[in-house]
Amino acid sequence: MAKKYQVHYHFIFVHADGKQLQEAVDILTKANVHPVYGDIFSLTQTKEAMDKVAKGRNKGKILLKIN
Repeated sequence: MAKKYQVHYHFIFVHADGKQLQEAVDILTKANVHPVYGDIFSLTQTKEAMDKVAKGRNKGKILLKIN
């Protein structure tokens, strides 16, 4: 599909250590990459949030608000 639409992407695999995570942060910051936020659910709506993710109907990250 990527070739068909002439889209290019790269993967970055890191270990959960400070040095590699900092390198990933530096790369993403330099490239001005920001996550896309979708819906925000309260903690009591966790089931609804998980259902939305399971159905694949979310656009962006699903956030749980903890207050």
